[in-house]
Amino acid sequence: MRQQQQLLVYHLLILLRLWVPLPEASGAATGGVGRVVHIRSEISSLADKGPAAAPPKQTNLTSVMARKGCGTFAGLLASTADAEQTFMSNVDAGLTVFCPLDQAMKTFLPKFKNLTADGKLSLLLYHAVPVYYSISLLKTGNGVMNTLATDGTARNYNLTVQNEGEQVTLKTRLTVSTITATLIDKDPLAVYAIDKVLEPAELFKPPEAPAPAPAPEADKMAEAPKARKSRRASPPAPAGPEGQPADQKAADESTAGRTGVAALAAAVIATAVAVIAA
Repeated sequence: MRQQQQLLVYHLLILLRLWVPLPEASGAATGGVGRVVHIRSEISSLADKGPAAAPPKQTNLTSVMARKGCGTFAGLLASTADAEQTFMSNVDAGLTVFCPLDQAMKTFLPKFKNLTADGKLSLLLYHAVPVYYSISLLKTGNGVMNTLATDGTARNYNLTVQNEGEQVTLKTRLTVSTITATLIDKDPLAVYAIDKVLEPAELFKPPEAPAPAPAPEADKMAEAPKARKSRRASPPAPAGPEGQPADQKAADESTAGRTGVAALAAAVIATAVAVIAA
């Protein structure tokens, strides 16, 4: 459009040149001609400058993510109300995005679908920090960061950045994720791929502590022979006459007394029968 305007002005300039005479060589010129020459110089300077430079285009976040392995996350950004707009509105002031890879999102999608609309938005905003962090800065700093989900809420929605050498990890109370690739790193925007979805404790309950594990079977097997050996080592000895219990001894003595009385009675009866027979 601007080029067409300049072309039109150029044509008008030619017409003015033909209709209005230039000043005489002696320098005598009318005021009108002087004004025309001044206008021509103004127009010529504008034409020499050429068209104005177009403002730089803003990076299409979802397009970059989709091309570099984060298509699922990019699709959720585009389809969730206010998510993509919030990301883009923070780019100029500085933004760092942690984008879960498609494989990580695939296993997480059932949890995402069970969230409320506000929960889905908070989960997506939890993956961005409203500050530009280059990869070199992330590799040299540790600490807690606020996220886009923190703004306007009473909840923390913070995450912790830690590094060991060249490896940068992002930690929540539920998950530990690692940066696997750099998608964009150009001030004021950085986008990094991560291998796990960041799950904030504000949306998901921490797992319960596991119950104590039972004793290993090997330990039980080692203890069993010892128990059997101790039982065989001291078997109960048979009770002798002197070692019998008091109750048993009394019972034996009673039985012996009854046997002696019976024998005596039999002898008396036999003697009486013999006397009668005689």
